[in-house]
Amino acid sequence: MIRLERVSREYRTGAHVVHALREVDVAVERGEFVMLMGPSGSGKSTLLNVIGCLDRPTSGLYRLDGEEVTALPEPSLVRIRREKLGFVFQTFHLVPRLTALRNVELPMVFAGVPAREQRDRARRALDAVGLSPRATHRPDELSGGERQRVAIARALVMDPPVLLADEPTGNLDSVSGGEIVKLLGDLNRRGRTIVMVTHDEGIARVGHRRVRLRDGRIEPGEGP
Repeated sequence: MIRLERVSREYRTGAHVVHALREVDVAVERGEFVMLMGPSGSGKSTLLNVIGCLDRPTSGLYRLDGEEVTALPEPSLVRIRREKLGFVFQTFHLVPRLTALRNVELPMVFAGVPAREQRDRARRALDAVGLSPRATHRPDELSGGERQRVAIARALVMDPPVLLADEPTGNLDSVSGGEIVKLLGDLNRRGRTIVMVTHDEGIARVGHRRVRLRDGRIEPGEGP
């Protein structure tokens, strides 16, 4: 489903070039749960951003669900992000003044989904993450774990086949983090493909396999 071939990503800061990714080969099959691991600065988040069409590789080839997306124009990438990819971040990115339900509805607002359908789908998404009773609460009335559940419901509401998670337990205590990892595991068992960045070896055991990066390269033995 996800195929990266000899993908590199370079950033220029003045005369200096940062090699964030160096000829990376990665393949993720439909229904897999893959963990991206490595020390800070190894390229994990850059790789996740490339997979999520939030960043473009400097060189190499990227295919998502059979479509070559490396050089697509931005409107096409917006379509792909809307239809095929859900994003979960460490810091939740919820709108403080909106209820949990309204936060989950936001992707559908931008996608032009009819208002009645927005409400029904948002309620189903919150129910899927066990948060229906908190639908009318704002983020400041929710715990960290509950906020992350809202963020996951928002990522799921457009029913993308792929869920990308960047350190989703990083701001949570161990109990809340464990609940989020269990929820992601349940979603994967229902057929969702998940690629997740984590530093935690214990959390990483939930995935089907681990891909380790160092200095922008896949470590030996961690290929496609």
